[in-house]
Formats: sequence, structure tokens, C-alpha cells
Amino acid sequence: MQTISINDFLDQSEIRHKSNPGNFNILRITEKDPCALRPIAYNRRSFYKINLLRGSYNIHFAEETYKVRKAAIFFANPLSPYNWIPNDGEHSGVYCIFNTDFFHNFGSLGAYSVFQQDGLKVFELEEEQFFRLDGIFKVIEDTHDSDNEHKYDLIRSKIYELLHFASKLSPQDSNVDRHNKTSTRIIKAFLDLLEQQFNTEIMPHGRILNRASDFAEALSVHPNYLNRILKGNMGSSTKQLIQERFLQEARLLLKHTDLDISEISHRLGFRELTHFSGFFKKHEGISPSMYRKV
Repeated sequence: MQTISINDFLDQSEIRHKSNPGNFNILRITEKDPCALRPIAYNRRSFYKINLLRGSYNIHFAEETYKVRKAAIFFANPLSPYNWIPNDGEHSGVYCIFNTDFFHNFGSLGAYSVFQQDGLKVFELEEEQFFRLDGIFKVIEDTHDSDNEHKYDLIRSKIYELLHFASKLSPQDSNVDRHNKTSTRIIKAFLDLLEQQFNTEIMPHGRILNRASDFAEALSVHPNYLNRILKGNMGSSTKQLIQERFLQEARLLLKHTDLDISEISHRLGFRELTHFSGFFKKHEGISPSMYRKV
């Protein structure tokens, strides 16, 4: 499984880097953002993230899936890999990211259950709660954009205000599905195997798995059984999860490398360039060469 650093995240998101402690940043989610349009990859991140979400999502960890119906606050730590899948409807929100350096000698993040392995990480919100938390994020946002020399102290205190608020929220068990041990093992094995397809150190010349039947065979399970577990726990079929991850990798290679499109096609396991071009255009609406120019 790949671990995404905060600099990797900033580069991939084309977010402007600022010289600040802990690479702190705060961003608004709009309808055009990738995370509002399609699933994000199941990965471990080496940084903390606090998300205020409006809309319907399934947020998946190895052991559990949270179903967000209208709005939620979501806490991610460097220990727990996750992904999320936006469901139909409108999506918006705001999030901040930072690493441990940002809170050096300033309290203890690990003392809060939302950042612990066995703690609840997603809390559904009522409308009033959402607007109260959005107000805190707005203060963080305005402070971050200011020239105040002590602005990061205020930002840190506001993040602790978010943590204190979450610690008083009542968990809603109805929006949490805890997977049984067999499902957890198979989901983790599938997602790890899916990520290995893009790790050239593991598979420099090996066969690329890009069909649902390939993964079922590699995991020694029936394709229908694998599909039922993934669909039931992650909200998407085996085929959909594979295609989205391959599309994500294709977009990344087209935008952030100088590789020929034929080489990208080969890396992703397509026998013919025309097959890759057809696959990409079917899902993105434009050809790989046009996407690279946009």
C-alpha cells in the first residue's frame, strides 16, 4: 500500500505550497474537485486531515464503513488508511491538513480518541452543528490568509476547538458498518493488491492485473463473492473500483510526467494504445492527448 506524504498530496492536488510550520493548509471543496466527483484511492497518508463535509459519502476504513447522509466532520490520522466514495447529489465542504511538526510542543493530538486507531473518526452533524463548525473553519481560513505573525498559534487553538467539539458529539452507530473479520481481510488484501499494480519496485515487469477475475483468482475467491463483499462494504463493484484506480493513475501520469502516452498505456497493462485511448475517452470524455493539453 502506498503512503502519501503531505508534499505528494499538495503536488497532486496542484495546491500552492507555502513556507509554514508543518505544511499547514486549508482548502474549500467545490463540486469540481476530484474528491466530490469520484472515489479517492485507498491509501495511508503521513499527515493529519480534518474534513467538514456536506453531501452523501461512504467513508471506508479496513475495519468499518461510515455512511454520511447529509453532513459530517471526519478526522484522519497517519496510522489509518482510508478512502471515500461520493454518492449522488451535491457536495461541498472544507478541510485542513498538517503534519506532526505543526503541533510540536503544542498539546497532544494523540490524546484525542478521533486520532486513535480504535476511536470513531466520522460524526454526522445536524444543520446547526455544521454551521458552527464551518464558522470555526472560516476563522482558520481568514487567519491563514492574514499577515499576523502569531497566526499559527490561533490556528492551532482553533483546531483544538474542533477536537473538543467532536469529543462531545454522540456517536451514531446507525451510520457505521463494522466488517466481519473475513470481509476485512479480503477488502484489505484486494486494496493492497490493487495498489501494487502501480508500484514499479514490486512489479517492474510483472503481469498487470486489471480485470475483476484477475483479482478474484489472485485472492483465491470466487469473482461473485469478491464483488458482493466490495459492493456491500465500499458501495462500488470490483470492476468500478479497479477502473477508477486505473483512471486515477492515468490522469496522474498524463498530467505530472513526460512519459509518452504509449508508455503510459503499457505501464497500465493495455496491450494496444487504441485500447487505452478508448478506455480513457469512455470514462473521461476526451482522449489522453487532449487531457494532457487541457
